[in-house]
Amino acid sequence: MGAEIAGGRWNPAGIGILYTATSPALAMLETLVHFPRVHYDQLPRLRIFTLRIPDGEIRWIYPDLLPDQWADPTALPLTQTLFLEWLQNPVDMGLGVPSAVMDISYNVLLHPRHPLYKDISIVGNGDDIALDQRLWNSPNP
Repeated sequence: MGAEIAGGRWNPAGIGILYTATSPALAMLETLVHFPRVHYDQLPRLRIFTLRIPDGEIRWIYPDLLPDQWADPTALPLTQTLFLEWLQNPVDMGLGVPSAVMDISYNVLLHPRHPLYKDISIVGNGDDIALDQRLWNSPNP
């Protein structure tokens, strides 16, 4: 719901997609960059889910296919419209896109309006994960 309400790097507000990562480490990095600056003990509880998606349903977008400034925070209006055709008519269930946090790693955008979206399954039961406190620099009180 959050991506539909506020929009994200790859979608404007009003068009919802599910942002996922190809590894737990990338999911953690993507989460950390969006956390508010609070004390470590005030951070929300984190859970990780592994999804199984139908084979062959992800189209991979490599960095050289994107505009040079795609990862810059000011490029949001541009990046939100790059895949507008897919956002409006999801021929592919997902797009694999480079992470702006670590561009050698990939996020996978999943489109809930694709007919095979209902075939995504959660593998496991969503384990709690702990953020190592050394990764979090709390603000001064």
